[in-house]
Amino acid sequence: MNKVSIIVPVYNVERYLVDSIESAVNQTYKNIEIILIDDGSKDSSGIICDDYAKKDNRIKVIHQENAGLSGARNTGLSEATGDYIMFLDSDDTFELDACEKLVEYIDETNADYVIGNYANMSEDGKVWDKPIFDKSKYHKFKLSITDYDQSFYIMNSGVWNKIFRKSFLDELGILFEDRLPAEDAIFTTYCFIKSKNVYYLPEIVYDYRLRDADSISTSCSIEYFMGINKAYRIIYNNFKNNNHLDYYRYFYAKSVNYMLFRFIDSEKLVDEERIKVLDAMKWFYTLGSSLRIPTVIKSVKYILESIENRDYEQTLKYCEILRQIRKMLPKEINEKMSKPNAETYKEIEEYDMDNEMLKRKADLLQEMQKSPITIMNIEDTINKIKTERKSIARFGDGELDIIKGGEIGFQNKNEKLGQRLKEVLSAKQDFCIIGVPDVLNSFDNLTEESEKFWINNMEMHRKTWLEYLHNDMEYGTSNMTRLYIRYKDRSNAGKYFDMLKSLWEDRDVVICEGEQTRMGVGNDLLDKCKSVKRVICPSENAFDKYDEIIAELRKQPKDSLIVMALGPTATILAYELAREGYQALDIGHLDIEYEWYIRNVSKKEKIMNKYTNEVKQGNITQDVKDEDYNKQIETVIE
Repeated sequence: MNKVSIIVPVYNVERYLVDSIESAVNQTYKNIEIILIDDGSKDSSGIICDDYAKKDNRIKVIHQENAGLSGARNTGLSEATGDYIMFLDSDDTFELDACEKLVEYIDETNADYVIGNYANMSEDGKVWDKPIFDKSKYHKFKLSITDYDQSFYIMNSGVWNKIFRKSFLDELGILFEDRLPAEDAIFTTYCFIKSKNVYYLPEIVYDYRLRDADSISTSCSIEYFMGINKAYRIIYNNFKNNNHLDYYRYFYAKSVNYMLFRFIDSEKLVDEERIKVLDAMKWFYTLGSSLRIPTVIKSVKYILESIENRDYEQTLKYCEILRQIRKMLPKEINEKMSKPNAETYKEIEEYDMDNEMLKRKADLLQEMQKSPITIMNIEDTINKIKTERKSIARFGDGELDIIKGGEIGFQNKNEKLGQRLKEVLSAKQDFCIIGVPDVLNSFDNLTEESEKFWINNMEMHRKTWLEYLHNDMEYGTSNMTRLYIRYKDRSNAGKYFDMLKSLWEDRDVVICEGEQTRMGVGNDLLDKCKSVKRVICPSENAFDKYDEIIAELRKQPKDSLIVMALGPTATILAYELAREGYQALDIGHLDIEYEWYIRNVSKKEKIMNKYTNEVKQGNITQDVKDEDYNKQIETVIE
């Protein structure tokens, strides 16, 4: 007979603890161990635990300093010796045949874990008549992460109505996240993602106590929301990294309204804290548009739009109106507002996320996990440039096209340039950072348009990139200058632009750029430079003048910072100048991205007085009459 370990975290629950322990010790299935973790209780809970251990040798009591619910459960997992694991919250109860039914079914199905039906009970212990899962609708079945019609509704977040095969948990090496709310949801969703066999048993095995003291208005502090933000990021990343965003859409639809109304109903938050929460969780509240969850967006349309626009003052006004309305509504109506209905999920299913594209993306992500390249993020790349006075030579899709013998809009096919780019990309050295696209490892936070472009690009070219890159090299991200238009969440753009500006603060700067680039003209990008000189080069086919350009730059003092926006030619220049002891930055696209940022545009736009190579007719510009700009021009290479 297989042994079941029942893990019971205990903290200040003397009012309910006897009922909870009694429901465990009186199980019809007798081969059990009950692990009571007294998590630093201040009431008589610890004494009650010890009294029961004296009467039943199947009970083991562990007294520990308070480590939170997750810490207590993790202690239980480390002490468990059973073949199966069950969890019991110390204010709830098992049905007396819970272990027997669950063990019988997990043995029968050889499941990784089994989910049982459960019922709510009032604070005084009265069990509700109807279980959570409708017995007439949901019968015994095997769950699947590709089945949204049944599996999604059954895969509740709690660990307490389930029995887990211990060997399955050991193989995953899974523990509960320390001191985070929604720790159950992180645990159970990850188990579901990684499982092969999960089954549902329609028999009621658990009674979940609804405690009147559990008030949203008084329990949801800023610490709670900051914790839930971390938890939801973990859950999202688990689904994304395991290529199951299609299923995550349903989890998100269930979560976003629920969490938004918890935020609205909370009376513990002052306005300053509310704004901090909104800013931290902006990524989550605005995720619905990219996941194509239309009904959820419409139901709280104005609030989500104001969050997306970072108009938090307006957001708080909308929230206050709803909060006052909800105070006057019956509890059951408030609960309905917080949960999507069946029509919501049906509408989500009809909004297809382009299954073919999702499949291609999933295949690429799987390949990326097998052969990752070490690429620093934007912040680390910029910090390395600043703290170590490094140069950077950046490679994007255009540079790779030239390596492969092609051409791009402002640089004709050039075999010599292609060979030089290949040599730089494949070099093993430490005097110059090599920047490569971060999409070699993931498609995180890209707009739908940008994601589709890079999925297509990586399908064609990722293997070529890997031919030139080295597993033991650390690369920078070439997107350190692509800070705005490609991202869904652009909230960090301002910070990154400020970090880049700090690179040339109080420095003598030499700008090497195309004749219509006009970096910093009309904006404050270069305002903090000590001095600015410009070497003006052809806007197109600049590599034809490479020898003249590098000769001019070699005339500059070695303590100058050389900043270049000259396409693939700048890539080679940065590398060669770095070899010779200069600090040289290849930062093409930065000025145009900054212009888009300060204009707060949502898509690429032509900047009339600057060369905008990625926009239709972007090579046609207006003349600029700027005395400071003209004074800064030291040399013009034609």
